[in-house]
Amino acid sequence: MKVLEKSGRGETVKVRVEGEEDLWTLKTLLRPGDVVGARTYREVSMGGRGPKERRPLFLKVRVKNVEFQPFTGKLRIFGVIVEGPEEYGLKGKHHSIVIGPGQTIVLERPGGWNRKDLSRMEESGPRGRAIIAAVDYDEYGIALLAPYGFKILVEESMRLPGKDDPSREQELESRLARIARLIIDYAKANDAGVVVIVGPGQLKAIVADRVRREAPSLRVVVDDASMGGRHGIEEALRRTTVSQALREYTIMEAEDAIGEFLSAAAREPERVAMGPGEVLAVARMGAVEKLVVLDSMIHSIDDNEREMVDEALASAEMYRGKVIIIPEDSPPGEQVKRLGGIIAVLRYPVPMQSRRISE
Repeated sequence: MKVLEKSGRGETVKVRVEGEEDLWTLKTLLRPGDVVGARTYREVSMGGRGPKERRPLFLKVRVKNVEFQPFTGKLRIFGVIVEGPEEYGLKGKHHSIVIGPGQTIVLERPGGWNRKDLSRMEESGPRGRAIIAAVDYDEYGIALLAPYGFKILVEESMRLPGKDDPSREQELESRLARIARLIIDYAKANDAGVVVIVGPGQLKAIVADRVRREAPSLRVVVDDASMGGRHGIEEALRRTTVSQALREYTIMEAEDAIGEFLSAAAREPERVAMGPGEVLAVARMGAVEKLVVLDSMIHSIDDNEREMVDEALASAEMYRGKVIIIPEDSPPGEQVKRLGGIIAVLRYPVPMQSRRISE
């Protein structure tokens, strides 16, 4: 994300969105009450009367809700119009602005954007993507992994001839060559520098060798999985080898942190915390080592909940805790949601009776 201008008091920032990672960053930054200005389309009529026509307009809306669907290249901002051409009488009406890469927008927050938020805007950008493929004799699947989730790109049956068919080996070789080519093409199209290929037998190694020969610039990681297709991909995302190869991705960091949380909760419950109030209390003590929070909690419509989460994140970062923000509709997000929307692994045990929030 390119920061183009800042107001003197830091309340207004003009930015250019350069990629889908920037849309995800905006999703996690924006909260109810912020104002977003952008060029958008709306059906209007002069003075609010007469026939309507769809026109491009620059409007500002006060944010009520933000929606981001991974891999669509669009962020939808719902709110109430606070500024626009007066001749159309739009002020006070509801509107949704759709933001995409290449668009310049204005962001306003009463009281100003803090240093942490401005840093996140300036540092937002491509953080790397990976292609994951799971192959066996029955089926194969290929997925794109990004910091905000993963998307199945293709999942198909191998449709091989029977074992006694003399054409089986030739057909198998043809299928594997096609899979290798798809992996390379998807990696190129999505700027992915890492490829992970998994499966239960030798097919993964054959495909990996082809990818290495045809695309030597790609980093190829091979690991075991019990099956091909979607289930093999999901299994691969949980494996240590894959998580090490993809450590830079937030989605994998979250999986690791949740695993630590569950392990610590079983062995030493006083070394974990969950829920906004409990996590805020331990964050104020400087006890948070890792914190995982849903993006939806950051811009919750519940003012008290949102303020507790904001302070918990700020306190955790102040004491050098690791903060991981994840989408609610991701696999780890579903786990965290069941645990109260925000969880923390602590540096040391904190007795339950010490976790009361003091003003």
